[in-house]
Amino acid sequence: SEARILELHSPDAVHSCVLRACDPSEAAAWFNTLHSALAVLTTAALHEASRAIPDLRHIGWLLRRPRLENNMSSSESSEDMDRWHSIFAAVTDSELRLYESAPWSGEAWRAPAEAYPLIATRLVGSGKRTELPEFSIRCATSEGVITHNLRAETHRDLAAWAKALVNGSHASAVTQRELVCRCLWKGRPSQLVIHYENGFTLLEAGTGSRTLWRYPFDRLRNSSDDGKRILYLDFGGEDNEVELDMEGCPKPIVFILHNFLSAKIHRL
Repeated sequence: SEARILELHSPDAVHSCVLRACDPSEAAAWFNTLHSALAVLTTAALHEASRAIPDLRHIGWLLRRPRLENNMSSSESSEDMDRWHSIFAAVTDSELRLYESAPWSGEAWRAPAEAYPLIATRLVGSGKRTELPEFSIRCATSEGVITHNLRAETHRDLAAWAKALVNGSHASAVTQRELVCRCLWKGRPSQLVIHYENGFTLLEAGTGSRTLWRYPFDRLRNSSDDGKRILYLDFGGEDNEVELDMEGCPKPIVFILHNFLSAKIHRL
């Protein structure tokens, strides 16, 4: 049965080995021993890699379910979409980086297959099958939201990844401090400033930069978007409902705003 099977994969993702134990208990013993040894080696590898990439904070292997974007192509069956694939992941001070295999050089560390700013990334919890160490990450981009469905080896590993991602997004929010983006308010070219301490300020576009309105964070009652261009901010009362045309996908702004708020709450 599958409970007796162990799979070992090489760091370059080229070679693999399938082992079968006599019974599930022996397989579990081998898994725990191998996992503990690999955890020690991963910690050592993190320290070694930090010499080339000083801002590395967490590294390791994860399983990822293929992303379903729009509709599946004709070559993708439902079985293919349910198959998990190994990826190597790293959390730096500012990014979540995904690699097809473990990086072997400083150049490889700096060239991930995918990279997402932590400040526009949200951890949304584990999957429906809570007995498995699964979790999802939503990354806001200029094209919309990309969701990664991931699985760690153990629940302890999942907790470590969650801590690294949440702490990283909060630290990024504190470091960035301010988000400035152009927009249209009531058809008027404007500039929205979201400051980690001072809240929201809308400035008139141009050299004068006249302040059109200002609200602290504690006035915000709700925020939402239409997924296309419009950002909605409700500061309480009909006269304080703001609609902004961000002239592009508003998702990154919404995610950054939520990470600002989350970091401020976590600081309390």
